[in-house]
Amino acid sequence: MLRKMGSCFVVALAFMLATAWAGSALGETGIPVTSDKVLNMCTDCHKNNRGLVSRISYLRQVPEAWEETLWRHKRIHGLSITKEEKEALLLYFSDKQGLAPAEVAPYAYTLEKRDTKEKVDSQLIIDMCVRCHSYAKTALQRRSPEDWPKLVNMHSGILPMWPYQLQDVIDWDDTLAACVKELQKRFPLETPEWKQWSESRPKAGEGKWVVAGYQAGKGAYGGEIQLKKTGDAFYSYGGTVEFENGEKQPIEGKATLYGGYAWRASGTLAGKPIREVFHISMDGSTFTGVRFDDPHFELRGVETRVFAGSFPRILSVMPKALKAGTKGATVTVVGTGLSKEVSLGDGVTVKKVVSESPTKVVVTVDVADKAVVGYRNAKAGVAASAKLFAVYAAVDYIKVVPSPAMSRTGGLGYAIKQLVQFDAMACSKGADGVAGNEDDIEIGRVPATWNIVELAATNDDHDVDFVGKIDRNGLFTPGDEGPNPKRFMQENNLGDVWVTASYAAPGGGTLSARGYLLATIPLYVQRPVQ
Repeated sequence: MLRKMGSCFVVALAFMLATAWAGSALGETGIPVTSDKVLNMCTDCHKNNRGLVSRISYLRQVPEAWEETLWRHKRIHGLSITKEEKEALLLYFSDKQGLAPAEVAPYAYTLEKRDTKEKVDSQLIIDMCVRCHSYAKTALQRRSPEDWPKLVNMHSGILPMWPYQLQDVIDWDDTLAACVKELQKRFPLETPEWKQWSESRPKAGEGKWVVAGYQAGKGAYGGEIQLKKTGDAFYSYGGTVEFENGEKQPIEGKATLYGGYAWRASGTLAGKPIREVFHISMDGSTFTGVRFDDPHFELRGVETRVFAGSFPRILSVMPKALKAGTKGATVTVVGTGLSKEVSLGDGVTVKKVVSESPTKVVVTVDVADKAVVGYRNAKAGVAASAKLFAVYAAVDYIKVVPSPAMSRTGGLGYAIKQLVQFDAMACSKGADGVAGNEDDIEIGRVPATWNIVELAATNDDHDVDFVGKIDRNGLFTPGDEGPNPKRFMQENNLGDVWVTASYAAPGGGTLSARGYLLATIPLYVQRPVQ
């Protein structure tokens, strides 16, 4: 009975993608449950009204949120569930009560575990939701008007200290009621995006996919992979990616496509374990997302994958900028439907086609001394793109990216250290000769000498001696967690510092830049949706 109770709770909060909508006796609009497994496992606890199951039928979520629901039911309600049962529930809910790609896209950063400064345009939601978790966690679910207040009640029951976390909120009851109304308006159960996706959901095609991305510490890359379907929602894949420095690395793995849009994979890149989090476009032709080292989600490649049979387009040009006056440079164009007729704008002359295919064209080019500075359209036959290639006059400055950045200690217990891979990015002031505005040109990463320095000259904490080390390629590794006997008062290895980069510019002289780094506490709990 306990197992059955837990299972029903599992699905209670899990989401289900809907293809049909129905009204309940209470006048609510809900999503009928059509799975015998869900009905058998959940309806001892969740009332079943002719297929409309309490709580379950009135929400939609991403796969990770369904997984977190199962976590909670295991922790609080003693749910016992096998790996196979869990996977079956996640597949069903993602298929019948998930989100459309357009609903996920603005908030995918939290699923991809990217550090992001969120933009939240509601003070109500900031006050009541965002001070404890990301806005994305709230936005990656859709509920009926009647179910949003129940989510509030669940918070009060499971997290009784929640009101004290918000004790500075004036007029608690009124503020909470107003926040619920805002959530009901922003994130309703039924949306045009979900209706469109449910009616015309494409499938990720088998065959060749073109890859284009950027990995901090290594640079831009392109490549190809072959997708093979191994089951209803399951795929295997393999291929090669090539970095702009010419290094080639094999990639392979296995993936599950939840709800037809959420690609979750594990595999290897150059023999090292990786994981992937991608989301498909509404037309099924494009995946965007990240692949990251496992278990270091912070070391990632930001990537686009496009079905080779889709419409002609250019995904990347490597290098993405050349200096006026450059002779004999090799340029690689990656995309779909390409041909050897490459054009990079006035003043850039293609001297030789080195190799050509519908997905990659390699040419050598000369850039005129007086070529116009700035971004220009790139073409390879009918395939085209804007702002993927530029001509610049000089390297005017560099910048440290990312900044601000955050690392986390770990390494002594089960918490894994969170590293930071920094890059020194060379930039040009652009045609107007003024740094820091929209016409500046990001040329690409350059080799730099790295260091960490105190945030302030008056800082007597000596953070640079304890927070960690940075290597020659800009990879920062934080110190161990826990108290440090060598530090004043045995403090831990936390602190904030400047990360500095120095670059010997081609024309002579040294360019320098710095970025802010916060070295903070371990991430002890990694939730599916932070």
